[in-house]
Amino acid sequence: MKRYIVFLKQVPASTRVDMDPVTKTLKRASAMSQTNPDDLHALQMAVDLKRRTGAEVVAVSMGPASAEAVLRDALQRGADRAVLLSSRAFAGSDTWCTSLVLSAAVKKIGDYDLLFFGRMALDGDTAQVGPEVAGQLDIPQLTHLVRFPEVSEGKVRAAKRAGNEVQLVEADLPCAIMVGRENCELDFPNLSGWRRAQERPVATWDENDLGLEAGQVGLAASPTQVVATDVPQRKKTVEWLADAKAAAAVVYARRNV
Repeated sequence: MKRYIVFLKQVPASTRVDMDPVTKTLKRASAMSQTNPDDLHALQMAVDLKRRTGAEVVAVSMGPASAEAVLRDALQRGADRAVLLSSRAFAGSDTWCTSLVLSAAVKKIGDYDLLFFGRMALDGDTAQVGPEVAGQLDIPQLTHLVRFPEVSEGKVRAAKRAGNEVQLVEADLPCAIMVGRENCELDFPNLSGWRRAQERPVATWDENDLGLEAGQVGLAASPTQVVATDVPQRKKTVEWLADAKAAAAVVYARRNV
């Protein structure tokens, strides 16, 4: 059976998010949340391919219990199954530890053809997790897509951006694909999808289910250390000028500064 696994992340819905002064990480409970936009497009691409190939689509999210809402949305939009990776041990994981958890989930799910990731997350902008999972699993990866990929005969074919050129590439399955918002259009959710999403269970796995030790993941195990996080301060002074002559005088006075 063909299987596509899609990874979705719950991210803040606004820029008004508090920072933990000790861990230097986001206090995610301090803001409204949403599904990361690029991840929704990754899900859409998987669902569109499912319609052509008959594959099963499994949605996976790593986060607190509130991330179940992301998975319910994925079920509404066409995913067949959903898995929440949730544990206090996962808190504070950087991209390396996150990729370790996600790759362990892939192995537990079993045989698969394609992994779909959003290109980057709004709250991180690193674009590292998808490629790192591909590295953990030792499978090919496709990034910088410019066209919808084609899947057939155990291979995936796609066009990707390579600098100022477009490169045609072919990779063996299984393969990881990084998807951006420009790669496909989202379908509108509907009532039948909502009903399906409410009826289907969401499995929850922790580090024990994934065969991981608590010491392998989380903030303490993460090689990335955030030394400081500061909000830029913009201080401006305003001076009202009476006319163009006064403005010209200011420009003339400061031209050599």
